[in-house]
Amino acid sequence: MISYNIKTTLPKPSLILKIIRLFPFILLIPKLKNIVLKKLNKKNNVNIKPGFYCVVGENIECGNNVNLNDTRIIDYGKVIIGDNVKFSGENLILTSTHDFKEFDTVNIDNVEIESNVWITYRCIILPGVKIGENSIIGAGSVVTKNIPANVIAAGNPCKVIKKIQK
Repeated sequence: MISYNIKTTLPKPSLILKIIRLFPFILLIPKLKNIVLKKLNKKNNVNIKPGFYCVVGENIECGNNVNLNDTRIIDYGKVIIGDNVKFSGENLILTSTHDFKEFDTVNIDNVEIESNVWITYRCIILPGVKIGENSIIGAGSVVTKNIPANVIAAGNPCKVIKKIQK
């Protein structure tokens, strides 16, 4: 985990990302959508829709065949998304939290989502979390700790409910 003073050192959003936040419908325009996808270090077949938002953009690495839908990513830390990852609607990925003793200090940690993961509706993924491959995160979950591979997990806080048999 890295700590920063928010008054001086956090990266600033690019102009295109600020515009998307104000006018999310521009993601329906192919040329503008391609500009955003280039910022995401994308590979092949990454899909975003209106409602998608990220702060920095360059800190996100997407694998092949990723569907972000209207996910919001606060990416001061690195966000690594594997191949064949699907996000349903209104999800939030956080890589930063405020220090509760010194509010001007931001703690930053990375998030990793391995391949073949489905993040269902309205999930929140907190900093420092790794979600194992072939896993499903149930709707409304708050992922506070690592989730192993090949499981269904849900809840607040998110816990393993069932192992997935291959």
